[in-house]
Amino acid sequence: GFVQQVQQRDERCVAHGKMWRSNCRDCPNGKTQKEKIDLTIDLNKGMYPGEAVTFEGVADEKPGMTAGDLNFFIVEEKHDHFHRDGDHLYVTMEIPLVDALTGFSHEFTHLDGHKFTVPVNDVTECDHVMRVAGKGMPRRNGRGFGDLYITFDVDFPDTLSEEQKRGIRKIFGKKDP
Repeated sequence: GFVQQVQQRDERCVAHGKMWRSNCRDCPNGKTQKEKIDLTIDLNKGMYPGEAVTFEGVADEKPGMTAGDLNFFIVEEKHDHFHRDGDHLYVTMEIPLVDALTGFSHEFTHLDGHKFTVPVNDVTECDHVMRVAGKGMPRRNGRGFGDLYITFDVDFPDTLSEEQKRGIRKIFGKKDP
């Protein structure tokens, strides 16, 4: 003859050697009860997008089973001016031609709200990238900050009057055509 042994989970089983009865006085709402718990998510400065914060053993559970983990994933919000790459921040800034030629200073408001000024004393070329050390995102390990990279777009005037053209030629020592 042929003998076959099959194991099957009995839905009435709540633990080894224990069975749930549907008319149990101690369990009017079924095998499990809903429970409301408060969780606090501790976020560290400099956390990366996609990084997980895990609470072990707090997810739904069934009798005879281990409760699962609850995972939250960091989602980075888009910003109107800055974008992030690792610990570094990047921003593009449009400046008028006169500032590109003569220098300027600009006050920035960082993502955390503090203000700082970046002076530019030299001639700035179009698409020039300036590195400002320590003004990026906080490092994940808590040791310092990344850098801020500013790309300058020089805004050239659409038109110049004849008087403006003569003045520019005079400044650069070029004669009128």
